[in-house]
Amino acid sequence: MNIKTIAYSATFLGMIGAASPAAAQTVALATTQGGATEQIANAIAMVVTEQTTMQIRPQMSANTAQYIPMVNAGRLEFGIANYPQTFYAIQGTGMSEGTPNPDLRIVGTLFPFTAGLFVTEDSGMTSYTDLEGVRVPRYPDNSLGDYIIRAGLAAGGLTYDDVESVPIANFPRQYDAMRQRQIDVAIATAGAQPTFDMEASLGGIRFLSFSPDDDETIAEFLPGTYTRTLPEGFHSLPGLSAESRLFAYDYMLFAHRDVSDEIVAQVVNALYNGADQLRETSPLWQEYNPDDLAKMTDMPSHEGALAVYRELGLID
Repeated sequence: MNIKTIAYSATFLGMIGAASPAAAQTVALATTQGGATEQIANAIAMVVTEQTTMQIRPQMSANTAQYIPMVNAGRLEFGIANYPQTFYAIQGTGMSEGTPNPDLRIVGTLFPFTAGLFVTEDSGMTSYTDLEGVRVPRYPDNSLGDYIIRAGLAAGGLTYDDVESVPIANFPRQYDAMRQRQIDVAIATAGAQPTFDMEASLGGIRFLSFSPDDDETIAEFLPGTYTRTLPEGFHSLPGLSAESRLFAYDYMLFAHRDVSDEIVAQVVNALYNGADQLRETSPLWQEYNPDDLAKMTDMPSHEGALAVYRELGLID
């Protein structure tokens, strides 16, 4: 069954959210539960629902590995993920080794997603070379967490052999382990809610800083990733200062190729016109520029999105 033949019944809608008005068309947006990705999905859903006659319902999964194949199969219309995960998923390499998802189409580039590894403020650690010998989360092989940890260790000239690995299943469990002082370092997104929670429960946190020379090393693990210092508006956020240099990759909105051009166009126009609303939802959207929705990538784009970007004069 593909997206053209799916009819979302009232029973199904009840599973993923409150029933929508009879006249409103409802589509699903795949996301993880908790953390920055859910925050992004909720903001998109709010703006699209307010600006169109369509309703987007976030559909929660434990991780992107669960929901990307569902979008590729046409069981869910839309999904969001970072550039490396989306790239690997379409290609069937890296995190998605041997399982390509050729029916995904890029709808838009949302904003730079800036993240890194943080430690407690009282740890004394400031750089990735300081991780030698400490307790580091060990995510399942080929998961996003695994790739981020390996990239961070590589930036410090280290591997898992140089640290004490602590098995961690997912990001929520990671934050619990950090809170309980079972690990010494954890992954987080700048400005995401977990950083505020960790700041409060740990008495202060600090993001470790990369050097400009680390870009090539990090990109080996995370395609499309680069390091950057953050604009002044971020410096007051938990764990950050003017000197903080984190890694960044674009966050992507994608759809199944058979989602109608009309539906995709409604979503794109809502995101383009709702920039102010999106920025008000959380610091994650602080750098959102609606013109960047049309940023071209090495991945195939949805024709419905391209048509809108041409009408807006964003692409030729």
